[in-house]
Amino acid sequence: MDLREYVDVLRRRWRFVVVCILLGLFTAAAVTALTPRTYTAKAQLFIATNDKNSADAYAGGLFTQQRVKSYTQIATSPVVLRGVIGELDLRTTPEQLANKISAQAPLDTTLVDIGVEDRSPARAQTIADETAAQFTRYIDTIEKGSADAPHLVKASVVGNPEPPTTPTSPRPVLNGAIGLLAGIVIGITGAVLRNSLDTRVRSAGDLRRRLDFTTLGVLPKPAGRRASTGDRGRGTQRDEALSQLRIRLRLPHDGTPSSLLVTSAVNGEARTDTAIDLAANVARTGRRVVLVEADLRRPGLATTLGLRDAPGLADVVTGEVALADALQTWEAGHLRVLPGGTPQPDPTTLLSSRYLRQLLRTLEADADFVVMDSPPLLPFADAAILAAEAEAVVLVVQVGKSRYGQVRRALEGLASVGARVLGAVVTAAQPDRHDGPHRRHEGAQRDGAPAPEDRTTTMPDGIRTSAGRSR
Repeated sequence: MDLREYVDVLRRRWRFVVVCILLGLFTAAAVTALTPRTYTAKAQLFIATNDKNSADAYAGGLFTQQRVKSYTQIATSPVVLRGVIGELDLRTTPEQLANKISAQAPLDTTLVDIGVEDRSPARAQTIADETAAQFTRYIDTIEKGSADAPHLVKASVVGNPEPPTTPTSPRPVLNGAIGLLAGIVIGITGAVLRNSLDTRVRSAGDLRRRLDFTTLGVLPKPAGRRASTGDRGRGTQRDEALSQLRIRLRLPHDGTPSSLLVTSAVNGEARTDTAIDLAANVARTGRRVVLVEADLRRPGLATTLGLRDAPGLADVVTGEVALADALQTWEAGHLRVLPGGTPQPDPTTLLSSRYLRQLLRTLEADADFVVMDSPPLLPFADAAILAAEAEAVVLVVQVGKSRYGQVRRALEGLASVGARVLGAVVTAAQPDRHDGPHRRHEGAQRDGAPAPEDRTTTMPDGIRTSAGRSR
C-alpha cells in the first residue's frame, strides 16, 4: 500500500481509529483513578574515609567510590531492615519492606540515595530516615577492623529532608500520553489490518486498484420508489450520476451500444434499480428505449413500476403473445417495458433458444437502446447466456456488499462467453472525496470516455472492452 491508500483507509475507518483513541484515554483515566496514590521519600548518605593526608584522602576517595557500589545492596539487606522494623514497630517482613525501598549510588560520587515508597508521605519519610540511620550503624560495624581500631569509612546522613508533598504515582499526564499513543497505534494498525482482511468492495478506487477494473460510474443509493410518476429520481444527485454514466456508455467504434445487459455477481446489489434508472435517464433524452426484464426466476419489475405482470418476455419467446401486446409504456411515454411475464420452470432453456436471440435483434432494430435486467451471474447461468447475446455488459457492484472474489469470478464467467464488458457501475457509494472537479473529469475520461480507435484495452481474465465483437 502507498501513502494515498493508507490515507484512504484511515478516511473510511476514522470512526474505528477515534474509538480506539477514546478507549485508550478512558483506560488511562481509569488506571489513574484506580491506582492508589503513593509518595516517595528520600534520604541521602555521604560515605567518606578517615584519612587526613591529602594523598591518602584521594586514594581513599577512589576506594570509597568502589565500596559505595556494594553499599546500595546493603541498604536493603535483611539485617538493616529488621532494625528498621524493630525500631518503628512496623507490621511487615523484611522482604515486604524491601519492595518499598530502593538504593542508588550516583556515578562518580560517594553518595547513597535511599528512596521509600508508601501511601503515607509521613510514614515514607520516617522509614527513609530510619533506614539511613540503621545503614550508618551497620556500616560502622562491618567497616571497623577491631574494637579499638579506627573506622575505615564513615557514613553520614546528609540534609534533613521533609516529607514529600506531591505523589509520584499515579502520573496522570504520563498515563494520558501512553493511553493516547496506544490508542493511535492500535487504531491505525487495526484499521489497516481490518482493511487488508476485508474482502468487500469499499470504494470505486479500491475496485480499480485491486482488480484493475474500469469504473464507469458511481451511483448514490436510490431514493424511495415513485413507480406511478414519470420523474423517478429526476433532479437528484443520483440522476446527475446516471447522466454521466449515460455519456460514458460508448463503444470506441460504434458509439452507444444498441443493447446493454445490466448484471451483478450476486443478488441484492441494486442491479434492477440501476437498470430502471439508467433506462429512464436515457429515455428522457428523446431516444427510444426498451427495458427488458430477463430475470425469469424472480420477476418483479412490473410490480416495481406499477405495470401488469403478464404477458411478458417469456410469453413472447414461447410464441403465446405478440411482442406489441407484451410491451407496456412507462415514464410518461418515453420508455417501453417488457416484463418477465409468466414464470418458467426452466428459464435457462428458454433464454438459450434462438427465439430469444431473434427477439433481441427485433428490439434492437425497433429501438435506439435496449436495457436488459438479468439474474446475478454466480448463482445462475442465465446472465452468461444473455451476456453472449447483448452488445455490451455492465457489472453492478455495491459498496459494502460485493466481495472482490465474487467480482473476479463474475468477470471470469463473462470472459468465458466472450462478453464485451464496458466496466463497473458502483452503487451505494460516494465519489472519492480527495478528487476535485478536474480530477473527477480526468477520471471520467480515463475510466469511461471513448478511447482512440486504434487503442485496445484488455480487462482482467481476458475480457475485451474496446475490441469489436462479431455477432
